[in-house]
Amino acid sequence: MKYILGVDTGNTNTVFGLFAPDGDFEILHHWRTVSRRDRTSDELGIFLIGFLQAAGIAVDSIGGFLYSSVVPSFNPIVERMARDYFHCSALRVSHELPMGLEYDYPRPDEIGADRLVNAVAAHTLYGGDLIVIDMGTATTFCKLHGNRYQGGCIAPGLKLSIEALWRNTAQLPPVEFVRPEAVTGHSTIKALQSGFYYGWIGLLKEVISELKSENPERTYRTVATGGLSALIQSDARIFDVVDPLLTLRGLKAIYGKKP
Repeated sequence: MKYILGVDTGNTNTVFGLFAPDGDFEILHHWRTVSRRDRTSDELGIFLIGFLQAAGIAVDSIGGFLYSSVVPSFNPIVERMARDYFHCSALRVSHELPMGLEYDYPRPDEIGADRLVNAVAAHTLYGGDLIVIDMGTATTFCKLHGNRYQGGCIAPGLKLSIEALWRNTAQLPPVEFVRPEAVTGHSTIKALQSGFYYGWIGLLKEVISELKSENPERTYRTVATGGLSALIQSDARIFDVVDPLLTLRGLKAIYGKKP
């Protein structure tokens, strides 16, 4: 069997997924590494070969390669890696690919590849009217009416916000994102944890509510992925669906639509 490799290059992490070209949306294996801007194509190729070997997958069993990227400087590195190590021409995700989406959006070329991939996955897997949330380096919200991409919102990422507060203040320590015992914190750490937890619960609920209120005649499902979405869901039950592999499933869906 020939396998397909999908790569999602984000600002913080690069995620690799292995899947069969046919069948359902199962991701056979997936791996994660840091998106270092100074990493060479050789380093990336050796990383990926190591992952494949650990999973018992032969390099010559790779028959296709596609990637999404929000780091343009990384694109030629990924493409050269695909060519040199897997003898594949890498297909890059953009709005110009046949993905089954239509755009009620003046400039679809401005939509990040990660948002496109998530939209394709959510539409393919869940259908209907959707709000898709990705809690990565940025927190993105995308609204879909069927297969028509409407737009959305972009907020800072949760981890990025925690790190920014710590790095730009003299006395506030870094904290773990957890649900506090009470809203009123009785120490600096507890106060920070309360502020981040309830602040982000409030942000998510309010943005989702406002997006829904623009079209009150529609019934939306919320689909979340990335970052701490599973932790937030376990406590707050904000989302209808949490799919940690949504982006990789979107890459598989897009590959299946290629000409």
